[in-house]
Amino acid sequence: MPSNAWGRGLSVAWLVALLAAAPWARGDEPALFQIRQGEQSGLMDATGQVVVPAEFPQAPVIGEPYIRVRKGTRTAYYDHAGNLAIPPQDQVGTPFAEGLAAVLLPGPDGKPAWGYMDAKRQVAIAPRFATAEPFSGGLAQVGVADEWGQVKQGFIDRTGRLVVPARYAKTHAAKEGVARVETEKGIRAFDGEGRDITPEGVDFVGVAAEGRVRIWSARQQGFMDTAGKVVAPPRYDNANEFKDGMARVRLDGKYGYIDREGRLAVPPRFDTAEDFSDGLALVKEGERRFFIDKTGKVVLEAPWERVSAFADGLAAAKDGTLWGYVDKAGRWAVPPRFSFARAFWKGLAPVTEGRRSGWIDREGRYVWQENP
Repeated sequence: MPSNAWGRGLSVAWLVALLAAAPWARGDEPALFQIRQGEQSGLMDATGQVVVPAEFPQAPVIGEPYIRVRKGTRTAYYDHAGNLAIPPQDQVGTPFAEGLAAVLLPGPDGKPAWGYMDAKRQVAIAPRFATAEPFSGGLAQVGVADEWGQVKQGFIDRTGRLVVPARYAKTHAAKEGVARVETEKGIRAFDGEGRDITPEGVDFVGVAAEGRVRIWSARQQGFMDTAGKVVAPPRYDNANEFKDGMARVRLDGKYGYIDREGRLAVPPRFDTAEDFSDGLALVKEGERRFFIDKTGKVVLEAPWERVSAFADGLAAAKDGTLWGYVDKAGRWAVPPRFSFARAFWKGLAPVTEGRRSGWIDREGRYVWQENP
């Protein structure tokens, strides 16, 4: 492929798009990495071995057990080893998730309806739904039409049982076994058996992360577990989802952190604070920026113009106009030479160096790069 496209600034645009759809955004996918050649997308593994060739106009969708690719009106599926599991066809186009994919088939009355098929293309859940979304957290959002054709939303489990009745105008994808629905009283939460687990006095429920769910009572925020037990009563002005075993909270204008038991592990004293990652969090106190550990102890000053969170023991840091990577002692592990760089994930990081864009390892060596 010609390389002059990178001279028009597409290298940075590619990396931004890559990060928006990267596997780590979902958290539970295999270690596969998006690659591009010109306008075409594909996937590689952590060694740089191409798993899905870069020949598709849309980014492949990584699912379990198959990866969906599209070209024109046709859809095909690869397994995670790069074998073509389902050749290009027109019948199925939805991504696989948790072993199942939604498929449109003749329903009980002969009219098209949504059901689910397994990886062997066998019907796993009979078609009877007006709408069907991918499985997530063991549950899937489905729509059921009444005799007037009005569609309401609910959730099914993997057997096809409607565990949360289809009577809601809007639902949100389940995560970690917690489903959410919108009601006149706010967002309510249900478990995998369809029980309403919203604590008393809570009017809004957030997304589950690391076994904890953010909850609101009026304007105050706290956390419950995925069974609905309150572990941190709503008393904070603001909070973030749990990451790396800790959640950032704000109280009286200052930031601190709580642990999974709801204990205030690092009292609020920071003017700004980022989420924990790889055991450290970047905070600011006055004009001073530094990384702390989970006890609040200062581990590393942060004198760089910009710096990312740590991942795989390294953080992207900007020195002047160029980016490199520092270790937890503040030493340059990969000296600054990149015009664009982002955090490591599963041993690799996306970078741009002049006209060259690709993935590097922890030594700064290219594992993959677009054709020069």
